[in-house]
Amino acid sequence: MLEYLSKIDKARSINKSYHLNDRQVLILDYICEKYLTNKACHVKEIILLKTVGSQATLHAVTKELARLDLIKVGIDSVDNRIKNVLPTSLALKRLKTLVAIFMDSP
Repeated sequence: MLEYLSKIDKARSINKSYHLNDRQVLILDYICEKYLTNKACHVKEIILLKTVGSQATLHAVTKELARLDLIKVGIDSVDNRIKNVLPTSLALKRLKTLVAIFMDSP
């Protein structure tokens, strides 16, 4: 159990090095999961994640993740009203670092 807690602590340190709070981590992980499963992710669906925060809070989190260069928000090529969200290479690098921590044997 201590090994698990140690890995969690390392993960928190990595997230802190990217200047991420817990809410930002939840949203970024959600975006990365959508990306890795080849599913589209839109700003609207992020803003509707009511269990994470209010619409205003989630919109602010999305803008902050873009400012930190962890996500890219772009206009949909078919419907200009839709904003697509993708993780950047920096976000994927963070995820690979986290995977390495949890895949590392004791």
